[in-house]
Amino acid sequence: MFFATDAWAQGTAAAPAASGPLQQFFGGPASTMVMFGLMFAIMYFLLIRPQSQEKKKLEAAIEQLGKGDKVLTTSGMVATVVSIDKTKAVLLIAEGVKVEFVRSAIAQVLPADKG
Repeated sequence: MFFATDAWAQGTAAAPAASGPLQQFFGGPASTMVMFGLMFAIMYFLLIRPQSQEKKKLEAAIEQLGKGDKVLTTSGMVATVVSIDKTKAVLLIAEGVKVEFVRSAIAQVLPADKG
């Protein structure tokens, strides 16, 4: 209990008054807005923009997809394209095994074998 009485006895010192335009700017609500703006800009350039660029690349690669191309599906299967249309793709996952997937299930277009 004696700690509480000591704390009451000490009191508080007066805060120094802000003087000048810079001290008022950095101490006010405008600085909070600037910080939120900077945080959003950092998030945009580090996360949002690269992700949207990768999505555009994948969409372009899927548009160029043709018979015989190798793809990786969202389920993790590596397959060869047998046929493809606007909404679906028929993929060969093993010899004689054809499976129909929606185009959005294609996660990656794999590079063609050079050998």
